[in-house]
Amino acid sequence: MYYPNVIYHVYNQSINSEVVYRQEEFYHLFLRKLRKQILPVADIFCYCLMPTHFHLQLIPKQAGIEIQMAGLKPSKQQVIHATFRSLLSSYTRRVNPQYERRGSLFRKTQYEPAYKDFIPESWELVEERPFTQYVPYIRHCFDYIHYNPVKAGLVECAADWPYSSASDWAGLREGTLCNYALAEKLIGVRRR
Repeated sequence: MYYPNVIYHVYNQSINSEVVYRQEEFYHLFLRKLRKQILPVADIFCYCLMPTHFHLQLIPKQAGIEIQMAGLKPSKQQVIHATFRSLLSSYTRRVNPQYERRGSLFRKTQYEPAYKDFIPESWELVEERPFTQYVPYIRHCFDYIHYNPVKAGLVECAADWPYSSASDWAGLREGTLCNYALAEKLIGVRRR
């Protein structure tokens, strides 16, 4: 369950560590789908698409945490859950024929709050512990996401990886997927 005013680390990996983006055009396809499907329901702070997985740091918008009926079944789910499922399945349907494969490409999407000390019953922050105490962990997660291509040996500098927001944050590219103003306000990262 996603909650309001909570920053999340969302990630997913391919099944059997299969390459997800085998051609440059597929990285761009996935980014277009993020823009079209995720931006209406969440603000993205940073992202990184790796050959076998992806990472996002985001905060849901009100539209994303609303509950909706799930398809023809009488079950309910959050809009953001349905949106991620739709994004991954539509991407998979698009690339499967070109990969000469069938079935799911991704595992179940994982997400975790970027804070540690919630009151589990209400998911309210403990009042004696202000939001600012969580910023170091959130910033660590932000840096971790951007550092993935360096750790994997794909580039020497995070800003050199073309499929992440690192070069946008470094002022080397004019990317428009991330909400720079909100990220600066909430976690203090600044675009150069």
